[in-house]
Amino acid sequence: MMKKSNIEWCDFTWDPVTGCRNDCSFCESRERLSHFKGDIRFHLSDERIHIDEERGLYVITTPLAKNGSSVPAPTGFYPTLHPYRLPQVIQKIKPANIWVCHSGDLFGEWIPTEWILQVFDAAKQAPWHNYMFLTMNPNRYEELLETGMLIPEDNFWYGTRLTERGNVFTADGYHTFLCIEPMRLFAERMEIPNVEWILLGGYGKLKRSWIESVMERKGDIPVFMIGSKLFKDVWRAPLIQEYPPLLYRPAEKALPHCSKCKYCYSVQQGKRGLRRACRHYKIVRQDKDSGGRHIPGRYAGVSPQWCPKRPETNWRFTKRV
Repeated sequence: MMKKSNIEWCDFTWDPVTGCRNDCSFCESRERLSHFKGDIRFHLSDERIHIDEERGLYVITTPLAKNGSSVPAPTGFYPTLHPYRLPQVIQKIKPANIWVCHSGDLFGEWIPTEWILQVFDAAKQAPWHNYMFLTMNPNRYEELLETGMLIPEDNFWYGTRLTERGNVFTADGYHTFLCIEPMRLFAERMEIPNVEWILLGGYGKLKRSWIESVMERKGDIPVFMIGSKLFKDVWRAPLIQEYPPLLYRPAEKALPHCSKCKYCYSVQQGKRGLRRACRHYKIVRQDKDSGGRHIPGRYAGVSPQWCPKRPETNWRFTKRV
C-alpha cells in the first residue's frame, strides 16, 4: 500500500519503476535506495528477480524479505520494474495527487516502452487520482506523442525537470508542468514555457535574484516553492505554494481517533487489557446482533479504514474484515 508522502507538492508517491542512469549529485533517491540495497550480489541470486543482462534491466515479481524484514531496494538504483506495485493506486480509494516513479526516471532512454505502457494502464484503472510524471528526458514524451502512445487524459500531468537550459515538453491537449530544481543561473535568463504549473526548488548554491526573475516573468502560471531550509533562508518571505485548479486539494480533515470517539466502547478482558468495539449507528445497522465491530489493537491511537467517520469511507462497499 502506498504511504503518505512528505513531499509538499504531492499526496503520495508511487514507484512501479525505480532506478536511473543519470548521475546527478543532488539526487536524494539514489542516495536513499543505495542505502537500503543491502548485498545486491546476494539478492540477484533470488529467483524472484529476473535479469536482462543485455539491457541492464531488472524485474522483481514479488517483494523480497530477509530475516523476516522487507528489503526496500534489492537492486539498488538499477532500472527495475516492480509489477506487484502496479495495483497500489486502485487500492487507494480517496482521490490523491500522485507523483509517479519519484525514485527513478520512467522516461529515461533505457526504459522499455512496454514498462511505460504498463504504468499508464495501471493508472487508467484508477481515474479518480491525478498522476504527475516528471523526467529529465522530455524527448521521450515527444516520441510517445508521435506514436500515439502518450495518454491525453485530464488527470495525467507531464513534467519536465530542468537543471540547466534545455527543452521543455508542451503539447496541445496535454497538461504540462516545469520543475526547476535545483535552480541555477540559467533560470534567471530562461524563457518561461507555456506550461500550467512551475515548481521551484534549491540545492547547493541559490540566489534570490534567480527566484525573483522567474516570478517576474511567469505571468499567470501558478508557482509552488518547495520548502527546503535553503529555499526558505534565501527567499526570506512566506513561501508561495500554488496549484493549478485541477490539482487543488482542500485541506484534509484530521483522522478520527477511536479512543476519543463516543461510539467506541471498551470492555476489560482479564489481564490482557481492553477490547474496543465500534457501535456507530452505521455499524450496528449492518449487523444488529454483533454488539459492535471489533477495533484491532493497532488502531487504538487512530481509527481503522472502515471507520464511518473517515471521509473516504464508502459504506455501500464496506465489508466486514
